[in-house]
Amino acid sequence: MEAWEDWALGVLRRADLVPYNITMHTCLKIGSSLLLGLLACGDRRTAPTAAEEAGATVVLIAKVDAEVVARLAQVEVVITAADMPTRRQPLAVDGARIVGTIAEIPAGAARLFTVVGYDAAGDLVASGPAKLDLAPGQSVPLAVTLVAAPRPSRSPPPIAVALVPGVPLNMVWIDPGVFVMGSPLDEPGRNDDEGPQREVHLTQGFYLSQCEITQHQWTAVTGERPWRRHAVEVIEEPDRPAVYISWEDAQAFIAVLNAAAGGAVYRLPTEAEWEYAGRAGTETPWSFGAVEKKLEHHAWWTDNVAQTGQLAARPVGLKGPNPWRLYDMHGNVWEWVSDWLGAYPPGPQTDPQGPPAGTARVFRGGGFKDAASLSRSAQRCWNAPDQRFSHVGVRLVRDSDS
Repeated sequence: MEAWEDWALGVLRRADLVPYNITMHTCLKIGSSLLLGLLACGDRRTAPTAAEEAGATVVLIAKVDAEVVARLAQVEVVITAADMPTRRQPLAVDGARIVGTIAEIPAGAARLFTVVGYDAAGDLVASGPAKLDLAPGQSVPLAVTLVAAPRPSRSPPPIAVALVPGVPLNMVWIDPGVFVMGSPLDEPGRNDDEGPQREVHLTQGFYLSQCEITQHQWTAVTGERPWRRHAVEVIEEPDRPAVYISWEDAQAFIAVLNAAAGGAVYRLPTEAEWEYAGRAGTETPWSFGAVEKKLEHHAWWTDNVAQTGQLAARPVGLKGPNPWRLYDMHGNVWEWVSDWLGAYPPGPQTDPQGPPAGTARVFRGGGFKDAASLSRSAQRCWNAPDQRFSHVGVRLVRDSDS
């Protein structure tokens, strides 16, 4: 036996697998421990869970036009998937490329990488998505092509107001102006209640929240989480929209804010104000044009939400904004407005407020489980003011920046 041990040790030493001062007895003990470890890995009671698996690494390179690169002040990648929390990581601008290495990404299918670049004012300059399936411990390259966003308005930059101490709400100034409300007879997906088209004159400017009110903001103001009473089509996460809130709940939320502000500072937008801001100076079905396939860059709706594996509203502000720097005006969640439902009166209108009474309140914008056509700028929907839904939230107006 000693001759066999000497021969075996010689082989291991020549292969640099063991030090020269180790004995065969020690080798056998190490081998026994390794064997027990391998057997333990086959035991489901001690096998590593998915959460303990080695994360994947992605080396990301995004190409963008030189003119766009010159406008970039900040770039980040947002990583989302059905079975992992949303993750954000800054990226670096290297000449005409945007580069970055993202490590420890949970392995799994359909990891969506959305690269977004902003200018010094915080306006979106360009964005682009790509999707990967990642295996544990994998290291892979990823190429993303960025698409330039429409030039924003020349209005003042967004402001941040404190809903409560330490909880800001970004708001965008909307200039007064004139626009054509409703849709033309030949617009695909049109409903009869979107007409007759009429010229609307809004005489007062206003601040409109840049995104929907989030779960974090709602809870900070009210101390409540109404979505917890519902087990379907909702994921609790601070940056996702507050949902399962009725029109009446929204009024109670606003009352708390106004009591703290000492006056009627906050309110819901009128239906006319909402469509004016949503169109952002355009007359096409969506603020980005009439080509439905471009919706992927601007909205969450039934088609792309289904690909995430999560039938629930997505975190706010992940898609591109409209030309007036407002996010999620198309899709994600519908948004309550102040108006009672009613037929549009014919002829020009100035600062319309909707009917004086009714049985249903209007919401606008489309939601994550709706068809693309329901996210058009002219689309209307409604329900009783005490009803709550998984795909209806709220966006606020502020009439003063003080």
